[in-house]
Amino acid sequence: MIITLKNTTSAKVASRIIELRDERGSAALSRVLTLLICVPDLIDVDNAIEVSDAVSREHPCRVIVVVEPSSTHGEARLNAQIRVGDAAGLSDIIILEPRGEAASNIDSLVAPLLQSDTPVVTYWPVTPPENPGQHPLGRLAVKRITDSRATSCPMETLVALSAVYTPGDTDLAWAGVTLWRALLAAIAEDFDRPPTSIRVSGNATHPSPFLVAAWLHHQLGVPVERVVDRDALTITEITFFFDDDTTVSLTRSVSSSVARLSRPGLEDRNVNLARRSVRDSLMEDLRRLDPDVYYGELLTGEIRPLATCDEDQ
Repeated sequence: MIITLKNTTSAKVASRIIELRDERGSAALSRVLTLLICVPDLIDVDNAIEVSDAVSREHPCRVIVVVEPSSTHGEARLNAQIRVGDAAGLSDIIILEPRGEAASNIDSLVAPLLQSDTPVVTYWPVTPPENPGQHPLGRLAVKRITDSRATSCPMETLVALSAVYTPGDTDLAWAGVTLWRALLAAIAEDFDRPPTSIRVSGNATHPSPFLVAAWLHHQLGVPVERVVDRDALTITEITFFFDDDTTVSLTRSVSSSVARLSRPGLEDRNVNLARRSVRDSLMEDLRRLDPDVYYGELLTGEIRPLATCDEDQ
């Protein structure tokens, strides 16, 4: 069921949700969180709902999609839409389109619609604010999720976010390299001695090579070289170098979801290493709502030097 409310208020939207709940004989049970999704334009709403519908199957939640206007000038007006039942999957979905001065106090607009006694997560699927922790909807949240990969200059975005990092911030690019990190950790456990250096080959501006390079340097404490592969979408190869001139490498071609592990004295082995979707990355981030201290350390301590080196070159 989809209910459209024109020129309304958040209090009226909240009352209508209660009426719908009573009419349908359902209650807001098993909702584990409130997910605020901030998009810059109405054309981004459908994609946000599609992602939230998939995520809600693992994390039943109330989803509030806020279309943030580019200007807060003009007559205050709020248009809203409520989706429940089949139109909302396992979630209650509320779409808010504030216009004019109605958008100047967006946190007050959203507050009556938050579910009581559940954590709030704010997610920017398109363009993040300059400082997520100080954004009005970011201040309401225990966790703030951005996606630098969706911007025109992903690494510029990630470096900018590193300068304003607040505990509770995270970026989907970090969840996007979880499978790489898990596989590399398993490979490194079999080493009988530490490598002397590491080389990471990948896309010039995608965050994945930077994040994996930063993680490897932080974990192993050896020099990590990042090499640009002009054909790469993300990461194409990671090579460990040892003092006896042997190497261990993990490679994945641009078009493949299978990586090849090459080790001295052993046959090459194929391992599944599929690219992660936005949906899968978001589901992972919502499994843990406490601050990711380790990500914060990498973002503020390792990412900026890597990006600065690229600029110097």
